[in-house]
Amino acid sequence: MMISNSFGLKAKAKNHIHINTLDDLSMLDEVNQDEILILGAGTNVILSDYYDGTVISVQLKEIEINGNCIAVGAGLNWADLIEHCLINQLYGIENLTHIPGSVGAAPVQNIGAYGVEISSFIRSIECFNLSTRKVETLNNDQCEFSYRHSIFQLKNYIILKVNFIFNKSFEPNLSYPALSDFLKDNSIDSSSITPRALSESIKDIRNSKLPDPKLLPNVGSIFKNPILRTNDFDRTFLVGHRWDQADGYSKFSAARLVELIKPELIIPNTLGFYANHSLVLINNGGASFDEVINLLNQIQSKIYEQFKIQLVIEPEIIGS
Repeated sequence: MMISNSFGLKAKAKNHIHINTLDDLSMLDEVNQDEILILGAGTNVILSDYYDGTVISVQLKEIEINGNCIAVGAGLNWADLIEHCLINQLYGIENLTHIPGSVGAAPVQNIGAYGVEISSFIRSIECFNLSTRKVETLNNDQCEFSYRHSIFQLKNYIILKVNFIFNKSFEPNLSYPALSDFLKDNSIDSSSITPRALSESIKDIRNSKLPDPKLLPNVGSIFKNPILRTNDFDRTFLVGHRWDQADGYSKFSAARLVELIKPELIIPNTLGFYANHSLVLINNGGASFDEVINLLNQIQSKIYEQFKIQLVIEPEIIGS
């Protein structure tokens, strides 16, 4: 069975289970010994040509509202949640507009953009524990959220529903430089910006930097921005492409690091970098899993050799 993915790699799996209701969880008993891949919209994975196991796709899409708390099925498209919040005056995630994927995938990587992380709005997550074979609820502090990380990356849980707490009053986060610059350049008054206008601004920014996977197959940023001890690097290193964090750490631009070593790379014709963003790898057509992995290994090796920085691949690599 073919596995849909935004990078456009041809991939198949031995089995594929769709969870449309909680009763469908019983089907997992039939594949108890299989390797399991929990897959949402396939927007954050690099897949080999064959997965010798069972792919599980959660299709639960219900939304239940209780004041500023809402419970959302993991299968809902992320864009649909953004629109639902805008219509129902639930605020806080406008900066996360136009991120591809599903609601259930959002906590796995603790998605973040333009100064906002989704973990700030998660109260709890209902999931199926593959070890205990029971449905459990994990509170926010049990999810072990950090930068682009959560407990769900250990693959012990199938996320079924995410319980959010949003704000009833709109207090926009406009602190991110690229966002504040965009508002200024487009003569948008930050003091009177509406939730819809903020969401549309974020969409415009992302469209200017990130291509539509339906037109140019990609998985967004291919590497995470490294967060390293500030004092381990000269203050002049990556000036303009580094940002101080708390407790003596700084975030360094992975995109800039890639740009610095790009002339040394051997890139097959099937792959390329998006013109507007050096962290976005494009499948030009016919790219293979091995070609992608070889290129990523090249990049990591050259950056470590030159700068002693180990870049971490952001999408999940699913080998055979």
